[in-house]
Amino acid sequence: MNEMQHILRTIPRPGRPAAWRGNGMPVPRAMGYLLRSLRGRHDWHGDADKRMFMAAKYVARCLAMFRQQAGFLAFVEREPALQAFRRRDPRMLERHLHRYLHRGWHRGQRLRAIHWHYRHVLAAMPAPLFRAVYVEGAAPLGLLTLKDGGRLILSLRPPIFLGCEGELCIQLGDELGNPLYSIVVTAIGEGTLAIGCIQGPVGAAARETVRELTRNLHGLRPRCLMLALVRALARHWGMPRLLAVGNLGHPLRNPRRRFVADYDAYWSEQQGRTNGDGWYELPLRAQPRTEADVPSRHRSAFRKREALRMEAERLLIDALGALPGHRCGHGHPVDMPGFDHRLQGAYAKAS
Repeated sequence: MNEMQHILRTIPRPGRPAAWRGNGMPVPRAMGYLLRSLRGRHDWHGDADKRMFMAAKYVARCLAMFRQQAGFLAFVEREPALQAFRRRDPRMLERHLHRYLHRGWHRGQRLRAIHWHYRHVLAAMPAPLFRAVYVEGAAPLGLLTLKDGGRLILSLRPPIFLGCEGELCIQLGDELGNPLYSIVVTAIGEGTLAIGCIQGPVGAAARETVRELTRNLHGLRPRCLMLALVRALARHWGMPRLLAVGNLGHPLRNPRRRFVADYDAYWSEQQGRTNGDGWYELPLRAQPRTEADVPSRHRSAFRKREALRMEAERLLIDALGALPGHRCGHGHPVDMPGFDHRLQGAYAKAS
């Protein structure tokens, strides 16, 4: 018995109760979506037995939420841009079947968040930007000049492979394309943007790297710059609610191991208010500070910090473009002010 025959035997036939129907669609059509989602699964590694086991687990989990899964697979198939992303990252079809974004969420909540995110970004992102991020794997938006004359690349990226912390990554990297800081967000519902993680340098030299980077940002802490970019994104998308996952809700938290990142402390420092279930709600703007609040000897650095932050926000918002009143016409190229196509080739080589 080959792999496909084995999987087919696990699938219910027409005539099962109405609960097996997928979003009101006929069962054979829903089954067709499920079967086609087994193709091109280069994310399933190992020998034939291991791949068959992974496929069987996927099918079993899909059948446990058949209606919702069939609706999501139909949505992906209807959208050419999502089909192209699915070919690059087949894991997007089942990210919700694993730990994802908040450890307290069940599969239905995860799927609704992911489904909502892609409905939103298909409408809110210019088609070339969506393709650069989700199909080509990186959209470099522009360069930020540092105090020492060096430069950082600001870019948007898709989720990492097997990523469980969100669907859109804002990244700062050096001129060779090496990542320095990243923050991952997901549009999880009407008016709500969620932060799944914020990451900086790792390794023995991480602390010195952060110290040097802060100095070259005129004293602006890199993670504060990343949070400022997310706040700008939420405001641009008209999302009044900004959530961030805390230590308790993080999907990588394991009671048997110490959770290294202290998100609670940072979100609290940024005026975040915990709601007690692992989320922090953050204000859309940082606490206002003017030049008059800064000692005179530090005002020059303050002005440079603010100019750099505003430039980073401008690069991001210019690339996102004006919000349309309808879909952005995916499949039809549009202009993206601020999107620096000159960086794309060099960035891809460096990555």
